[in-house]
Amino acid sequence: GDFQPSNELKLKMYALFKQATEGDVTGKKPGMMDFVGRAKYQAWEDLKGASADEAMQQYIDAIEELKA
Repeated sequence: GDFQPSNELKLKMYALFKQATEGDVTGKKPGMMDFVGRAKYQAWEDLKGASADEAMQQYIDAIEELKA
């Protein structure tokens, strides 16, 4: 359908993808004025310690939910 994933879900999926492909968060946290960059960094940071398999599974689950 034409269901638009929320920004929250998009962020989560971005973070899960990064965690699955690159592992724990890297780089410096973007500055206060970079809202999008900061939100992305934060979402990725929240997944610290999750294994690639775990992250990928959650990512797949999220996609399945979108299709539902």
